[in-house]
Amino acid sequence: MTVTSDRFTAKLAPCGRIQGGEHRESRDEQGLSNDETRFTCGCRTSREEYHDGSIEHVVIRHDGKLLSHETIGERGA
Repeated sequence: MTVTSDRFTAKLAPCGRIQGGEHRESRDEQGLSNDETRFTCGCRTSREEYHDGSIEHVVIRHDGKLLSHETIGERGA
């Protein structure tokens, strides 16, 4: 498994504010990948690609409100 992590100082968060935070990405040899961004305000985004090729994308605002949850393809199909 390969994991990369880096910090950033100014990026547009889902709440509309410019924030710092951390971006983390991991991949395994079978095709599973996870791409997650966490902002200092508490907002976060994640994109998960599963072994079957389906993709799940989630955006959550710092107050916990789910702004977007999209699944492309069918998990387990």
